[in-house]
Amino acid sequence: MIEKSLILNSTATANALARLRFYLPYVCDQVLGLTVVSETELRYTCKDADSVPHIESIVQAMLNDSTDAEFLDSLQMRPVFDNRTAPCFCKHDLLPELLEGDHLISFGPGQYGMGHLFLKTFKYFERECYRMALKQGPEEFVYPNLIPRKLMHYPDYGTDQDATWFVPGTQTPEHLGKPAVCLHCYPHFSKRTLPGDTTLTTQGRCYRYEGSDRFSPDRLWEFIMRETVYMGTPIFVRNSLREIETLTVEWMQSLGLRAWVQEADDPVSGSDFTASVPLKWELRIALPASGASLAAASFNYHADHYSRPFEISEGGNTAATGCAGFGIERLTWGFLAQYGLDTKRWPESVRKEI
Repeated sequence: MIEKSLILNSTATANALARLRFYLPYVCDQVLGLTVVSETELRYTCKDADSVPHIESIVQAMLNDSTDAEFLDSLQMRPVFDNRTAPCFCKHDLLPELLEGDHLISFGPGQYGMGHLFLKTFKYFERECYRMALKQGPEEFVYPNLIPRKLMHYPDYGTDQDATWFVPGTQTPEHLGKPAVCLHCYPHFSKRTLPGDTTLTTQGRCYRYEGSDRFSPDRLWEFIMRETVYMGTPIFVRNSLREIETLTVEWMQSLGLRAWVQEADDPVSGSDFTASVPLKWELRIALPASGASLAAASFNYHADHYSRPFEISEGGNTAATGCAGFGIERLTWGFLAQYGLDTKRWPESVRKEI
């Protein structure tokens, strides 16, 4: 490895320095270490001298807040999983069969109970998501399903998306059914200095108002999510996200699912540059009967979006955060939509677990 110093122009702003610290490691995997030396100097390590020109071109683009299309495309040149050619054993709409056999029990739009084979398959995915989370050595926490609404509008924290959190026309509540289970993690660690890079995992119920005309299991008002959250240096968060994505891809490959990973929209963005960088990647699973797909998991880099308002720090600096989330019902529905209810066709790894 080699170490290089970056001396910034004296006109570089504090925002530009923060942008480099948080985003340079995320968009450039060749950066293996990064230290803020002073207000005008950064020091980074990389594998070899061949990496330096590419890294420094990214630095200049970030300082200039560049949104040049060719340059941004080069940032996205990383291996992504694409198994869209995998065969599917079920081509018909499985929902009527699930309802008739009490595998799913409908209680109105976006609301289902689970039984029989759907529930057994759900429990398989629930266990596997937990096992995968444990491979990263997290601390485990359990949080309430409700979260104070004021936290959703904490300065620079909430995204003011009330329409997805409760039914329009109702009285504005003091507490909300949270739309993601990680949202308690940041107030939990508020005003703390982390003892080091930190990983935690949690599972809980999430609530999103998806509209009154949604009857498919991929758009539930209430669902179970497993999340793993990473807090620490930007490089630690990047590496942890890459690791959990790799574990997920290997799992999907072993199941033979028609699935892929693609970039997705994310409301967590700042400058023109960071708004153009893919900070969120989704695992999508095909639904062969409809020709559509669903997002079953996501891998999200937050930079300081959550840590700054809640004053979470590490090593004297604002910490970076990221998370990986898995929708258990969506994983279950995506699997059954491709394999059907004839378990003889299922992968042995799933069949032996149910």
